[in-house]
Amino acid sequence: MNDYDKTLEKLSTIEKAIDEMLELRQQVLELRAAENQRQKAIEALRASEKKYRTLVENIPQKLFMKDTDGVYVFCNEKYAADLKIKPEEIFGRTDSEFFPKQLAEKYLSDDKRIMAAGQLENIEEKYVHDGQTFIVHTVKTPVKDEKGKTIGILGIFWDITEQKRNEDEMRKYRVHLEELISHRTAELQTVNKQWQQEVTERRRVENQLQEMERMYRTLLENTGTATVMIGEDAIISLANREFEKLSGYSREEVEGRKSLSEFIGQDDFEIIKEFYLAERTNLDTGPRDFEGRFLGQRGDIRDVRIIAGGVPGAKKAAVSLLDITDRKRAEKSLQTLQEKYQALVENAHEAIMVLQEGLLKFFNPKIFKISGYTEDELTSRPFKEFIYPDDQDMFELYIKKLGYERLPQAQSFRLMHKEGHIRWLENRGALIRWEGKPAILNFMTDITERKQAEEELRTSMEPFQELVSAMERILFTLNRGKADPLSPADHR
Repeated sequence: MNDYDKTLEKLSTIEKAIDEMLELRQQVLELRAAENQRQKAIEALRASEKKYRTLVENIPQKLFMKDTDGVYVFCNEKYAADLKIKPEEIFGRTDSEFFPKQLAEKYLSDDKRIMAAGQLENIEEKYVHDGQTFIVHTVKTPVKDEKGKTIGILGIFWDITEQKRNEDEMRKYRVHLEELISHRTAELQTVNKQWQQEVTERRRVENQLQEMERMYRTLLENTGTATVMIGEDAIISLANREFEKLSGYSREEVEGRKSLSEFIGQDDFEIIKEFYLAERTNLDTGPRDFEGRFLGQRGDIRDVRIIAGGVPGAKKAAVSLLDITDRKRAEKSLQTLQEKYQALVENAHEAIMVLQEGLLKFFNPKIFKISGYTEDELTSRPFKEFIYPDDQDMFELYIKKLGYERLPQAQSFRLMHKEGHIRWLENRGALIRWEGKPAILNFMTDITERKQAEEELRTSMEPFQELVSAMERILFTLNRGKADPLSPADHR
């Protein structure tokens, strides 16, 4: 093989090595991208898990989940408390560790039957807690993965022991009554039954009505918002104290006398009339929450948030009116302030920036002109790396001192422009909190032209300063000669 062929072979080998390196680099980039996606997915899962954990821990029932082998994978605090363990300690354990053998075997048998059937099942069963046996109502349902394969069972249950006891007592009492009544004549039995049923039903209805009235009145008075009940004609049948405050009218002046249309705009009233006072089968189709205007007794107009709901089976509606006038004013003031702030920041002659942990968290457009870098470039690495190397330590020391010293004076430093030249900046900083964490607010002025002018002035003055110094030396020498009485000229 001659030298030319050897060279070609070496070049071919190098080319293959380069290709392999490029391919490896591409794989590394893909792995990094995949890792970033995985981290985002993990964060999303954590947020979702936190939300559902909060829901599970606040329901009144006891909840658990097992895999297909009857091994626990999860339970809520209430169930764990019964077992005298922490929720995380349930993982990997079975019913045989907590319940008598016969009961544990029944639970496992029920679980397997329900998973095999693939359908939800309601069960009334025994439950042992602190050595006592209770009757619980359990709802068990198979848990399936995204492919429809059963991967376990979810159970939720609550104590119905007292309910069952009451049912048994009622059953025994009914049997006892029937035995007594059986000794009476058929006619007396029939009349007595009818009378008892009528009295019981009437009392039940009366009690229920009274209880409902008390409940609705309590709810009405404690909603925290002005609330009224209106009928098909829109006449207010009930009004609470908050409505008295909002309208300026007493309850006696309003109930049965005034229409809701006298207080709210026509368009708002038409929405309530159309969706909640008409004969509709679905009362949830209308807008339940919208903003409108409210006219009070003295002619004052308030912004209100209107929340309406229809009464099923009746042409009635409950309407709540929340006074949001102050909030609307605050929102308007905030919007005006935000517009002024944005105009001030966006058009400032200084670069306004917020530094937190060495990174830029906020900046106005002026920094783009000063540095030549884009937003992505400025936020991709620490701000220190854009500063001229000789000034980096000085800048960091200034930032650190702001945390515990008052530094009213400005600091000058050099910034490396993207195109390679240096820009002089004068910075004034202040310690602030940004999104709940300490940060530095910086006002940076471009003083490059001033620095250049000072340098040019210094350079131009150097010859004159040297000339003045030379003249001063000559004059000093001359004056010294005249003042010396022992000079040779005087002796001659």
